[in-house]
Amino acid sequence: MHVVPAVATPISAEHARDALRASMPGIDRESAALLLALIWVETARGTGCFNWNVGNLTASDKWGGGAWRPPWFAPSSDPHLNDLHTRMLAGQAPSAFRAYDSLPDGFADFARVLKSTFPTVLKAAATGDAAAFVSALHDSRYSTDYNARHIPTFRDLAAHFAELVASFPAGAIAAGGSALVALGVLLIWASRRRHRHHRRHHA
Repeated sequence: MHVVPAVATPISAEHARDALRASMPGIDRESAALLLALIWVETARGTGCFNWNVGNLTASDKWGGGAWRPPWFAPSSDPHLNDLHTRMLAGQAPSAFRAYDSLPDGFADFARVLKSTFPTVLKAAATGDAAAFVSALHDSRYSTDYNARHIPTFRDLAAHFAELVASFPAGAIAAGGSALVALGVLLIWASRRRHRHHRRHHA
């Protein structure tokens, strides 16, 4: 790990969507909406992204790339920052965050880490269920700070991103649900047609 300055790299929703699609080809719209919601929470709606680290991925001493130090790395007169500094020394808060050279690099590593370390988060995202997604974030230790009070935020953000990712393919669960609805409509239509035929036959 080599330490670099923290540089603000704000992102727009459109840039985040396009970079997510490029880093995870074929991603479905349900997963995309919730992952974009996660990015929006982690980066203060894109305005608080630093060094293209869209998922706020931490850097350990084994990390071979660049990393930036958080404001609580040194002792502070600010009570909140000093509390984080104390927690950091106890191994309960990160001491460094990964730094990337570009937005594609940041998204590529974000996708790689999700697939290799947090597959349950991706599985939960595919359900489109904000509650399941938040639970997976906590249980997988992506961040144990997430809890039930964050569910409305993720639900609202996912709904906000739904139109932005409308061109993405439907996920297996959504597609399966649509197929069931279509089958139900077909069965109702067939039943009504048989009923009409039955009445004509006996009139």
